[in-house]
Amino acid sequence: MTTLLVTGGLVWDGATAAPRDLLLQGGRIAALLLPGEGPAGVPRFDARDRLVLPGLVNAHTHGHATLMKGVADRWMLESSLTNGAWMGGQRSIDIIRISTLLGAVEMLEAGCTACYDLFFEFPRPSAEGLATVAGAYAEAGMRALVAPMVADRALFEVLPGFLETLPDDLRGQAAAFRLAPAAQTLAALRDAFGAVTPPPGIAFALAPTIPHHCTDEFVTGCRDLAASRGLRLHMHVAESRLQALIARRLWGTGPVHHIARLGLLGPHFTAAHAVWLGSDELDLLARHGATVAHMPASNMRLGAGVASIAAMRARGVTVGLGTDGCNSADSLDMAEAMRLASHLSRLRDVPRDEWLAAADVLWMGTEGSAAVLGIEGGRIAPGLPADLALLDLGHRAFVPLHDAANQAVTCNVAGAVREVFVAGRQVVADGRCLAPAAATLRDRARDALAELMERLAPSRALAARLEPHVVTYAEREGRAALPFARKIPVEDRPA
Repeated sequence: MTTLLVTGGLVWDGATAAPRDLLLQGGRIAALLLPGEGPAGVPRFDARDRLVLPGLVNAHTHGHATLMKGVADRWMLESSLTNGAWMGGQRSIDIIRISTLLGAVEMLEAGCTACYDLFFEFPRPSAEGLATVAGAYAEAGMRALVAPMVADRALFEVLPGFLETLPDDLRGQAAAFRLAPAAQTLAALRDAFGAVTPPPGIAFALAPTIPHHCTDEFVTGCRDLAASRGLRLHMHVAESRLQALIARRLWGTGPVHHIARLGLLGPHFTAAHAVWLGSDELDLLARHGATVAHMPASNMRLGAGVASIAAMRARGVTVGLGTDGCNSADSLDMAEAMRLASHLSRLRDVPRDEWLAAADVLWMGTEGSAAVLGIEGGRIAPGLPADLALLDLGHRAFVPLHDAANQAVTCNVAGAVREVFVAGRQVVADGRCLAPAAATLRDRARDALAELMERLAPSRALAARLEPHVVTYAEREGRAALPFARKIPVEDRPA
């Protein structure tokens, strides 16, 4: 049994940051000790001048998108979805591995020790793809909940009346793009889950993408498959105003009511984004014990709006924090996600008591996100996994040091992370991931991207032609009234 005594650090235990030594045994925290109380004769790690945090947990990302960092500029959500076919498709197994590893290394070096990865394969999930993603996280030394992201309806067939707005030469090409039928994708999922045993630290889940991108048959099929295998479910819900409006057009109610009728909700279910939800839908999530993954960076990046996090927390909904994927938020830095969540909570016209305090945000990025993944941890306490992020107190983010928790949220950046431990094993030293593959990853990612982009050129060109039409449609159809607002109204626009 591996034993290590981490000495001299300033340890955040969820309430305070105080000098403590940590005894790690068998991958877990055996004890929190006053300085100097640890046993003699065991290996020691000198954590002087370090703030010791629980490993951060990313409640929502997309490993298949890591190679697409910096591609988007003024994209709304529907722009991103239009480009999704080339940004996420046509990946070889080697490129899937490189993309996943690249994201894992970035997250680890930013102090994140676990993530919920909604990865996409086209035309359908495969056992080889599932095994490759799981293996890449294990190779990097990171925990992960790996969820194939699936649907049976393509974007252009779920936007009511959209195809009729296109020029003739585009209409046929857009109409021809289809996803595999529900039965085929469900069969592929059953085969993949049945064929792949995840390595230690990795588990599987299932992610039907967006309610109206999935037929009822497909949603209930995912529900039953997840129940039969004990898998968690994760779904993008009301990320944009247009999605909330389409739900009402299709079902006469908000999307949460619809998926509740289909039996998806429960403690195993996570609603990603959850921006354009009414109070009755928040009540429904709370009543079923569902969780929410909050992505402040991509919500702002794509102009989606400001989620009602205080209202969720007031109802007892567990909210975790995520970065989203590099195709919609670019950065996988959980420190940035925490800072943005803190600041964004102040933009809503609510009493100051509803602003997120630093300790609240730190909880969301650790314990809250761990609950979204359904894993142990997220805090430093005896018996819990020894997943730790050690931050340099000599870094400019912490000089001078006034309030460790506050500065971990409002000042911290990925560069302050110096060491990371997962299950008591050091996986980051001097700010760099120790996995052997990390040393050559930059060159391999560059070469893989060059080959991939050449193959993607035709689908990328088609998406570039379609995107302005999608934006025009979304801006027009998204103006309809809703009984709540999630964006700041503009009153001084010229007529």
